[in-house]
Amino acid sequence: MMRMLRSISLTFFVGLLSWSSYASSMMLFNDPSGKEMRDETRWWSLEELHEKTNHGDLKGEYILGVTYLNGSEYLGLSEDGGKAFSIFVSLWQKEVADAGYSLFSMYYNGFGVDKDYQAALKYLTESAEMDYTLSQRSLAEAYRGKDYEGLVDQDYGRAIYWYKKAAAQGDKNSALAMANLYYQGEGVEQSDEKAFEWLLRCSQLEYGYETQGFRSLAKFYEEGIGTDVDLIQAYKYYDLQGSAGAEGKQRLSSQMTEEQIQEARRQSLEWQDEHNVRIGGGFFQMN
Repeated sequence: MMRMLRSISLTFFVGLLSWSSYASSMMLFNDPSGKEMRDETRWWSLEELHEKTNHGDLKGEYILGVTYLNGSEYLGLSEDGGKAFSIFVSLWQKEVADAGYSLFSMYYNGFGVDKDYQAALKYLTESAEMDYTLSQRSLAEAYRGKDYEGLVDQDYGRAIYWYKKAAAQGDKNSALAMANLYYQGEGVEQSDEKAFEWLLRCSQLEYGYETQGFRSLAKFYEEGIGTDVDLIQAYKYYDLQGSAGAEGKQRLSSQMTEEQIQEARRQSLEWQDEHNVRIGGGFFQMN
């Protein structure tokens, strides 16, 4: 079909055996946006990271590995793939799921180690099976054929399996991907209703930017795609996009009463209060 869900896009944050086989496995940061890690480690110096590592602090050791992997202008540190790789191998031996994703990335890209797709797939799959959300989403993207060329053959059944796993853990991007699959009829029977259901689910999940999928929800409500036409809800979701939703609000205003517009604005402000944010002028601000 020719329609496109224009706002549906997947973001990817790079940087960072089954569960029964890894009874003592752990996840240090399972937020696929990376915000949890950035917030917790913003002010750590290199000396502090080494000290934490020497005292058995696994989070400190992981952040040290990521710091070597990416380098740090703030710390005056250049990329060092060899050191990063050694740290992640050590953490993987301690059954830290985060390290499995990092090893996948290094093997896939050939950074700090020779490129090896088979090893990359092993670490990605095993960390996904340990419920590491970013690995689950990345594995879904690979099976979908959207990313990681050469890693696996396209398999929509496996892609959907892993998208659903990641969404169940709160990943908005994976829920948005499911909405896109159903809207486009990609690998599944086309269904506007299921696309709408996944968009609603995306809006309720934890990980990802707060208004992710709102442009699509506004369009669905405005045009009655997979749901009844609801101009109040459409206006609300356009309003929650700041200046990006101005054109949509202007278009709807000619079809709505003043009471309907005020109700939509009330619901928008109520959502902002519930989420402790203010949206306006195209800016998204935490209170």
